Amino acid sequence: MEAEKKTMSAKDLRKLQLVELEMLLEVDRICRENNIMYFIAYGTALGAVRHKGFIPWDDDLDIRMTRKEFEKFERVCKTKLDTDRFFLQTARTDSEYRWGYAKVRRKGTEYLRAGQEAIKCVSGVSIDIFIMDNIPDNNIMAGIYYLVRRGCIKTLWSVIGVTAESNLLKKFLYRGLRHVPKEVPLGIMEWLGKRANKKATKRMCCMSFYRQDAFRKNGKWYERGTVLSEWFEEAVEIEYEGFMVYICKDCMAYIECEYAEPWKYPPESQRLIHPPKSYNLDVEIDLRGCSIEEQMKKEYLYLTKEDWEKGRGE
Repeated sequence: MEAEKKTMSAKDLRKLQLVELEMLLEVDRICRENNIMYFIAYGTALGAVRHKGFIPWDDDLDIRMTRKEFEKFERVCKTKLDTDRFFLQTARTDSEYRWGYAKVRRKGTEYLRAGQEAIKCVSGVSIDIFIMDNIPDNNIMAGIYYLVRRGCIKTLWSVIGVTAESNLLKKFLYRGLRHVPKEVPLGIMEWLGKRANKKATKRMCCMSFYRQDAFRKNGKWYERGTVLSEWFEEAVEIEYEGFMVYICKDCMAYIECEYAEPWKYPPESQRLIHPPKSYNLDVEIDLRGCSIEEQMKKEYLYLTKEDWEKGRGE
């Protein structure tokens, strides 16, 4: 189905969300059975507290793991992942994959975002697993880490930047960077992460992923994606689409670090879905035996801060 410059229908969006939920439940199963700690993150975490599931207009699902936990997850998936339905995608399992974070892909689906045609990796509906590494407490060293990882990420993105970038100087730079073997920037970022992980630090980030946006709140700047290490020392259960999954223990502190106004609903004109270039969701979904028909008809919740606090007994 071609969907260029068009948003998905509400029905297709819900089907996409349920395919992603199926993958989250597979990750949850593997992690519970093998004592691996994971956390839902970003908009998925916000959706859990504000909607008890997906944000109604959200089309992706995010997970965080520390590098130590992800490496265990990666090893276990070699024998425990249901490979009839799923594929754990990393730069090691897919020679064309260019990112330092991982994805779980749903086999039998098609999903391609416009502008990413240049990357010839395995495609399909996916969820992201962001691998967290420590950041040096020393601000100078942290700044060096930031610049190096940003350069590495730009190098990996260069195959897209050659066509997507409008600035002629940057486009020229990307033409050169795209010839750098992906193993070079990926290796640098992995080395940086493991180096910083040798001792405990106050902050963490996904070394291979950064956001350019930040916001100021209560006189303090917040860079989205950079979190306090103490938030991810313990995972607790939270309801998500009728299932129990894991989130960091102090989830509201984390969410308020990612979003300036987490309880403020944007106007409908800003509730945008990323339009894919093409997609095919024609697969049978297994949500631990739950009725897919009922899940498709399920109404989204719009909770308030008071609802959240009341539900926690505060």
